[in-house]
Amino acid sequence: MRAFASGYYANLRALYDHLGIRYHAQPFVFDLATSATATANDTRDTSYFIYASNLHQLAPRPASVGRWRHVGEVAYLIFSYVWFLLCCLLVQPQPGETLHEYLHRTRIPCHFVTSYLLPLMSSVTTCPHATLLAFPATDIVEYKRRTLSSPHLRVSDGVRQVQDRLVKDIPFQLNATVTAVEPCGEGVRISWAQCSDSVRNTHADYFDKVILAVTPDVVGRIFQPLRHHMSQIPTTIVESFVHTDTRVMGRTDAQRMKAPGTQLIHIHTSTESEQKTESHHLQPCGAIVTTCPFSPIDPAHILHSSRFTRVLRSPDSQKMVNAVFRTNPDLCHDKSTPLWKNGDENVWLVGGWCWDGMVLLEGCVVSAMRVAHALDVEIPWRSQM
Repeated sequence: MRAFASGYYANLRALYDHLGIRYHAQPFVFDLATSATATANDTRDTSYFIYASNLHQLAPRPASVGRWRHVGEVAYLIFSYVWFLLCCLLVQPQPGETLHEYLHRTRIPCHFVTSYLLPLMSSVTTCPHATLLAFPATDIVEYKRRTLSSPHLRVSDGVRQVQDRLVKDIPFQLNATVTAVEPCGEGVRISWAQCSDSVRNTHADYFDKVILAVTPDVVGRIFQPLRHHMSQIPTTIVESFVHTDTRVMGRTDAQRMKAPGTQLIHIHTSTESEQKTESHHLQPCGAIVTTCPFSPIDPAHILHSSRFTRVLRSPDSQKMVNAVFRTNPDLCHDKSTPLWKNGDENVWLVGGWCWDGMVLLEGCVVSAMRVAHALDVEIPWRSQM
């Protein structure tokens, strides 16, 4: 399931409307918990706060939290959230400022940052807290501004429907690995390896234009003009499991939320030296989708697993991306940024990382719209590039 906040995903929503993809509001209950080691081989997590998305219902008090402590936590959270929100709306991040620097400059309360802001945003960005704190502050501030009071939405008939609609009447070839993209004269030479029947067959062909919808590490491997510069953009490998091991949900009291259609996301933060967050999304069918796991999952309960590359952000990589896509003309004379720009040599880059914002689906749509505009292809919905 792909959930998205309507305020941030304006172009994705416009794309869905154009394609006739139905979507609807999806309420969530977020159960925040931390680890508590009972014995050397027994680590349990304890909920410290539960809340409902967009306050669609009253959330229960965790059983492990006393009544008056809970009242005090709610009061503290209201004050801290309002302060953070006002800073996002009124205090513009400085150029090159990291999230850590911004939070320190605006004096956001530490407990709010470590117990609420970082776990929630880490579950979105799928990276450890220290990595998230090194993100450009503009990413998180802009995300908060645009998602304010926006409901969560999800595709009604599943992401497979979106995939089938996008590739309708378009020929494609699977099980092939591109090994090189080489500008040649007025066109581009593509080399790829076709894997079938345990035999690796190599092929090459020429194309007028090429659009690469892959991560920067792959761009660097197959497209020589950007090899050095793509190595400056950090990436990491993220794991996700579909399973039925309910132990990962811990001692949650959020199961008491009875609103129809509500889905539970258990956000569990490690209290070790390297703070990181794993998310456990309980599906209506009973299966659990766990992302960035550090808690043990019984292999006998695993239904499916996958690994994917997550593109990270930093002020340096932000500068690099903006130079490639020329969203900041002042960078054009900076020798540390690439002279190559998107579209040179008939090669184009698109993807969630190909814009100045969070690496999310909206970036995929916006970067694709830019390429369409450059190629004089009509965009049948309002452009917000």
